[in-house]
Amino acid sequence: MSRLIPSLRPLATSSTRLAPQSIRTLTSTAPRLSLQNLFDTPDLPPLSVSKLTPKGFHLSDGLVVPGGLIFAGGRALLWDVDPPSEGAGGGIEGYWKGWREERFRVFETVVPRPEILLLGTGERVVPAPKAIREYISSLGIQLDVMDSRNAASTYNLLTEEGRTIGAALCPLKPVDPRTGGPR
Repeated sequence: MSRLIPSLRPLATSSTRLAPQSIRTLTSTAPRLSLQNLFDTPDLPPLSVSKLTPKGFHLSDGLVVPGGLIFAGGRALLWDVDPPSEGAGGGIEGYWKGWREERFRVFETVVPRPEILLLGTGERVVPAPKAIREYISSLGIQLDVMDSRNAASTYNLLTEEGRTIGAALCPLKPVDPRTGGPR
């Protein structure tokens, strides 16, 4: 954001008619207001996955996260999901019962959007259903589905190469992200 709008004109000056107290106070001490993006941390390396366990992920900054994660822009977001599991009904759709496009809406707002989204489906590869593949494709993102270990490893490698990459990683086993215990 600071790159897009480096500075703004003052909201009010001493020659301006009476303004609300908050504006007068703000502009009397700072004739020029600058904005800074608090989330822009160019000096920090992008997060990566150091280790996977049945309970979650160990990140490169030392944080241990139970449950799923979404990586975008070099940062991690908690993702409260369980790996797809064989449910009622046959075929791929049975594994993905209850999964909808809403679980991936974060990729509508991420700037820049990743070129590739690596979807880690837990301990084994479960092909994504057509609706999710089409939704991700409609965002202009290529979807690659693999088990979570390989997805994390591929994410780390492509991030080191400087690629614009995203990852949505399910935990290896169902885990409660609040307690770290099994569901």
